[in-house]
This record gives sequence, C-alpha cells and structure tokens, in this order.
Amino acid sequence: MLLKHPPSELRTFREPQHAHHAHTSWHAQLDLKFEATEDAHTQSFRTNLKHQHVGPLRIQKALYPDGPSCCHALILHPPDGIASGDQLAINVVVNKDAHALITTPGASKWYGAFESELATQTINMNVAGCLEWLPTETIVFNDAHAKSHFDITVQPDGHMIGWDLLIFGRAAKLETFQNGCFDQTLSIKLDDDLVWVDRLYLKGGDPLFQSPVGLRGHYALSTCWAVAPKNHSFKEEQLHALRLAAPNIAFTLIHPRVLVGRQLSDPISLRKNLEIAWHRLKTDWLNMPAVPPRIWST
Repeated sequence: MLLKHPPSELRTFREPQHAHHAHTSWHAQLDLKFEATEDAHTQSFRTNLKHQHVGPLRIQKALYPDGPSCCHALILHPPDGIASGDQLAINVVVNKDAHALITTPGASKWYGAFESELATQTINMNVAGCLEWLPTETIVFNDAHAKSHFDITVQPDGHMIGWDLLIFGRAAKLETFQNGCFDQTLSIKLDDDLVWVDRLYLKGGDPLFQSPVGLRGHYALSTCWAVAPKNHSFKEEQLHALRLAAPNIAFTLIHPRVLVGRQLSDPISLRKNLEIAWHRLKTDWLNMPAVPPRIWST
C-alpha cells in the first residue's frame, strides 16, 4: 500500500527538530524487490532490483562488488532524519535464488519530536532467498518520540544476516537521552510461525540506562541475528567458532534456525564487533566472500 499525500518538493537537508519547533512531517515509502534470473550458459543467477518510492526515500545506487549474483543496495533518506509526525515504511522482498545486501550511506537519526506527533518507521522483510541487512548506526536524539517496527518473515529456503545498532544521545556534544521515548519491536517469523519477538522501550533518563540488568551505564547497544534455511540449521561447531571470533557479542541460539547476538559498548567497538561477526558468518556459514560495501570506507 502506498502512503498518501507525498510532499510536493524534496528538501535535501533538515536541521534537527525539537519539541517546541513546528515543521512539516514527511510521509515516505520505499518498496524493494530482488529477483533472480538464470544465465543458461553459466547456470548461475543474477540478482536484479526493482524498486519504487513515494516521498523522500530512495535507492542511491545498486552495485555488484561480489559479482552479479549479489546486489548491494544503498538506501538514502535525503531529509537526513526522522522527526515529529514523520511516517516511513520500507518493504523488502527477496525472491528465491536472489541475494541482496542492503546498507545506508550514513547514520539514521531520530530527531526531537512532539509527543503528540509520534515519529514512526515500519520495515517489512520477506525473504525467500538471501538477505544481508547491514545499515549504519541509528542515533536517537534527546526529546525524540519514536516508534520503530521490524517485521521479518523468512521462508523455508531463505536465509538472512542482520543487525541493528542504537546510540542514545550525542556523547560528543555532551547530550544524553533525558527526555522522550524510544519504542522498538523486532520480530522474526519462519513461514507463519512467530519464533522471536524483541521489544525495547526506553524513556528519557530511564533507570535501565544505569541498571545492572539494563544498559549498565552504556548509551549504545546492538543486536544482530542470523536465520538459516530449513535444512541447514546452525551447528555447534559453527556457533563455537563465531563466539571465538567475536567474543564481545553474547550469542544465543533461540531456535535451530535463528541465532541472536547482543552487546553493550561504545559505538565504534559495537560496529567493529558486528563487522567481525558478519565476516565470520558470511565466510563460514554462507561460504561466500565477505566484501565490505565501499560506502563503509568513505
């Protein structure tokens, strides 16, 4: 379903909004569909991307550094952040035999927002092929009132690697997350079977930021996950090798097909550990070369 009332013009930058500043909200949607076509001569597959958008969500570029079988797609949000009343929706479909790697050229930002005009983002993924969801970090500004929902469905032959890196406040500017709220749900279904729901709800200045059973004084955290095809469940030796490679991430096998990792640290360490885990999963588990997107080096 396409969102109604797209903005009449596209601004390329927006200053951070605060609860006492009025602004025009954005309504945007991006639909991505990755399809595989087979080369009769080489009997190999090429992944093609079809996409359409409403409002300020774009595909900046589709690249093939791994070869034609894997399409690297860069999602761009020109307004530079999400503020009061903004509604963003991203729908991703990866068909059988297709392989997609999705990332972003810069950090996502949840700006200060009116409590009565919640900013929302909904991301739906349906994976029958292979999907790597590897966005850069998300920064939650002070005064943000945000709701984010990830709904992931992986089909029997589908497999996936994904991560989510959250930073609360801007430590470099001595800003902490003292006001507002952040509400995020991440769910994974295997066909129609719901196997994991992760709910994070933090208010500004929440005691959980300092609690020994919460963030333990940290202002950044990450979650990563991997989903195996139905007939290729995770093996104990794979899990052991992954834990040795990325010891700072606490990995848990919550289902024979679903592996989840958690960590608390500073943003740079979080990102470094996520990339180590991704590299190990892609080379050892997917048996594919792990070629970092070029945008990560810029």
